[in-house]
Amino acid sequence: MKHFAANYVFDGQVYIKNCCLSFDDDGRLLSVGGENSGLEERERMIFLNGILCPHFDAKQMVENKLSLRGFLSSLGVCFAENAHLPVVLLENIDLQTLNFTNDTIAKEIY
Repeated sequence: MKHFAANYVFDGQVYIKNCCLSFDDDGRLLSVGGENSGLEERERMIFLNGILCPHFDAKQMVENKLSLRGFLSSLGVCFAENAHLPVVLLENIDLQTLNFTNDTIAKEIY
């Protein structure tokens, strides 16, 4: 089992602060934790600075120039139980306003 936690997880509808995503060894999503679930230590857990969200085409982020909230909400994707949906980490985000910066990058982590 693997666990990924971050400052925020965007589950397709809301931002969950200090949340943890848990996956089985086959890459299926087992659970999306609640607020602060990422602060509890777990075996094989990685805490990342930024926002974890379901996979999306990063080109849209640049082309549409939407706010982060507007952009992610427009995707219509969410974490579904037992999904093999890849996970993206948005780094260099303004975590106070939950907005993109000039240095924001998206990278697939799992």
